[in-house]
Amino acid sequence: MFKIGVCGFGTVGKNLVSHFLKYQDLISNNCNEKITISVIADRSIQKKKFEDDNIQFSSDILSIVQSDCDLIIELVGGVDVAKELVTKAIENNKSVITANKALIAEHGDELFQLSNKHNVYFGFEAAVAGAVPIINSLSHNMLNETISSISGIINGTCNYILDQMSSSNKNFSEALSMAQELGYAEADPTFDIGGFDAAHKISILAMLAYKIKSPYKNMYIEGIENIDSMDIDYSKELGYTIKHVAITKVTDEDIECRAHPVLIHNSNILSNVDGVMNAVRTIGDRFGTSLLYGHGAGGEATASAVVSNIKDFCIFKKYISNENKNDEYLFSRKNIIDINKISTQYYLRIFANDVPGVMAEVTSTLASHDISIEAVTQHEPLESEKLIPIVMITNSVSYEKILSSINKIESLNNINGKVNLIRVL
Repeated sequence: MFKIGVCGFGTVGKNLVSHFLKYQDLISNNCNEKITISVIADRSIQKKKFEDDNIQFSSDILSIVQSDCDLIIELVGGVDVAKELVTKAIENNKSVITANKALIAEHGDELFQLSNKHNVYFGFEAAVAGAVPIINSLSHNMLNETISSISGIINGTCNYILDQMSSSNKNFSEALSMAQELGYAEADPTFDIGGFDAAHKISILAMLAYKIKSPYKNMYIEGIENIDSMDIDYSKELGYTIKHVAITKVTDEDIECRAHPVLIHNSNILSNVDGVMNAVRTIGDRFGTSLLYGHGAGGEATASAVVSNIKDFCIFKKYISNENKNDEYLFSRKNIIDINKISTQYYLRIFANDVPGVMAEVTSTLASHDISIEAVTQHEPLESEKLIPIVMITNSVSYEKILSSINKIESLNNINGKVNLIRVL
């Protein structure tokens, strides 16, 4: 029999415990082992009546590491307390499952090494994209593959907002308010709309795919706060959809890792991921392209991901933990490429005075920086101002080169305001 201790009894914790008790017999049968929750710890715990009266309750979160539990499930959130809890649990030879993406993205390096040293199971399927089993795929199904790239829509809040701006002609503020009313966005949505949540998640995927130390502190992060309805409409005319996408890919020498808005061509399957859904596209040398799609957040999705890790824990305890393991978890020496050196195509939106020759001025400025144009449209003057919106998509160029050209364009006499820039996937 394996005993589980659950730390954190908020929304996710309550969903997990209810889900587990509802399907306890099925979970035990699938694991070929009796599995029980023996203790629940939360600082503000209030005992709740469950069908299983053998569950103990504690307000001392850290005391659970001294219990007779075989597995600790960390759901307390945050980083500092969670790190202390997980570290002490592993040092006490407890296996750990966590849904804490910030913890893994910021401290996964040392936790991977520590769990390896103590020969315990460390699962975190629920930390990335909820019910989308990308962690399991990278850890098992694709283990012997060379992953060339991973790109994903892995923040439901951003995806819902951009989807509403596109499908319902809402502006950013209106779409954000709708997301908050429906519970898809927090009262303070900064972590989601600023791109930080997606950055945590792609950091974890990069660590797994490329065996690197956490790239989070060195990666490029951009949110969706500056996406304008005008750009949504213009991108549609060009056959594109704007999404917030997290990307990691390997080059000959180093690794890209970034999270930001992009224009995705409508022929790309990621362009059809709507609402709060998540999707991750993985490209490997042998298996080609794989797409995983599903709910990325919510109590049921998280509970499902945690339960999948419980089964993996049982397999580990029965068949793997007795094998000899190295004391050191080996990391690749590859570095994260500076965003200024990364080349992509770019969408540019420029406001120009309605005078002859302005288009030629813009194109010649780009040409002087060795930037060519793959598509361009010139729209009717805006009703409120005598300004012509010029929209174009460039060839693939480095970020530092496109910024240099934009600075020059903005200095032209017939250009009004800032040039808006969005990368193209």
